[in-house]
Amino acid sequence: MTAGSTPNRRTASISATLLLLLAGCATAGNEYGEPAQGLPPITDPPARSGVPTLLIAMPNSPNFVEVRKSLVWEVQKSFNIHTLAVGPETTVADLGSAIQTVAPVCLVLMNNATMNLYHQYQTANPAAPMPPAVLLMASFVEEVQARLRRATGIAYEVPGVTAFVNLRSVISAPINRVGVIYRPAFRKFVEYQTALAAKEHVDLISVSVPNDVTAAGLREALHSLARNSKVDAVWMLNDNELVRNAEFIDDAWSSELSDAKLPLIVGVPNLVEPSSPLGTLAVVPDHEALGLQAANLLFDLSDNNWQVESHPVELPLSVKTVVDIRLVRANFGLRPDALKHIDKALE
Repeated sequence: MTAGSTPNRRTASISATLLLLLAGCATAGNEYGEPAQGLPPITDPPARSGVPTLLIAMPNSPNFVEVRKSLVWEVQKSFNIHTLAVGPETTVADLGSAIQTVAPVCLVLMNNATMNLYHQYQTANPAAPMPPAVLLMASFVEEVQARLRRATGIAYEVPGVTAFVNLRSVISAPINRVGVIYRPAFRKFVEYQTALAAKEHVDLISVSVPNDVTAAGLREALHSLARNSKVDAVWMLNDNELVRNAEFIDDAWSSELSDAKLPLIVGVPNLVEPSSPLGTLAVVPDHEALGLQAANLLFDLSDNNWQVESHPVELPLSVKTVVDIRLVRANFGLRPDALKHIDKALE
């Protein structure tokens, strides 16, 4: 967002974080999270006879491992745990084999790629009974839930209004009008967020773009929000088509926002990076707390005979705020008490 950043450095940094949005979770490197160099293989607690089993399918990368750690800590006295590490090489047959071998009472699926595998498994076995699934660490879990049989979960997206209020507590510049760009599939989501924002006296100004929007088209939409709608900030949705590659982000988001000098609210912490300024603030789930929340969800489902269909997708109960305070100081003014409202201050 600052004109002084070199395009090469910015593009290189974004390349390292881009596909966390494609995966819809707070991981970096590729859609299965950061490369797992240095991470030991996932080890499950010893299995016990006669105890029901949970099958956790997830990438072996740091943020997923953090969620799993707190989840397993809470549930291991009541359930056996079997973890399937999912990577680019994992197939539907691999997931199906694990389901058949383990016979889990419930699946815990982390990231969109893993959920896509389960969707393919269900499609290939339309008449077979399916174990229920709890969905975590993925973008737009409610949309995924609609495509699966017997699934519920916890959203990764924090309501926009939470981020807007947090931004107000950090920067001196007023935040009364926030712009958002969305594709048609996200219309209902944006309408709901608009109603929530109004309760905090924030006008959410939305601009719809085509599914195949170009970088030039996205720049035009951003330009309209900045110049015509006079928004005070922009909110970036976790939509892979709006951040499809590093060049697209650089050509559309970075170039336009560096001219407009507007704070950018993002949905993943890795896009808040002072060495290559783009996102100003991210409000994301606390991963340790997310694992505990998932454990409580599993206990509730178990008590209700795994009737997941009647259980709506939950919002994350605990969040963390990440802020590029160098960027804030330079462009928007840092409130005197801002650090009280920031969990991770970067500069």
